[in-house]
Amino acid sequence: MKVYILAVLLAVVCVSSAQFPAGWNYNPYLYFPYSALQPPAQETAEVAAARASHMAAHAAVARRARSVEDTPEVRAATIEHYRAYNEAALANGVFAFLPARYANMPWAMPQPVQDTPEVAAARRTHLAAHALAAARG
Repeated sequence: MKVYILAVLLAVVCVSSAQFPAGWNYNPYLYFPYSALQPPAQETAEVAAARASHMAAHAAVARRARSVEDTPEVRAATIEHYRAYNEAALANGVFAFLPARYANMPWAMPQPVQDTPEVAAARRTHLAAHALAAARG
């Protein structure tokens, strides 16, 4: 019976404290004016001019920046290095069951598939047939 009374008393205290949001010295009504959103600060003319010159400097640097491509020799050496790395990783116990690590290869994006000469010739023939059919009406 004592456990039952204690459990009911604990439940009443928990429910009543959950209904009163000012626990732990938190009173949303007291601090409400300070929690409202303030309007954003307006820039002065000097700040706007400094921001414009800063963005212009960024744009000038971005126009000059060029990505440096690897030479074919460096690219081949990098690929050979990764192949040797994968072979060494396959020789070690746990890594023998993992797939090869080609995620860190030097290519940034997959390149589009290039047509073979036969496919290019067939494409030209096909497009010529389309042009002829369109010319006939």
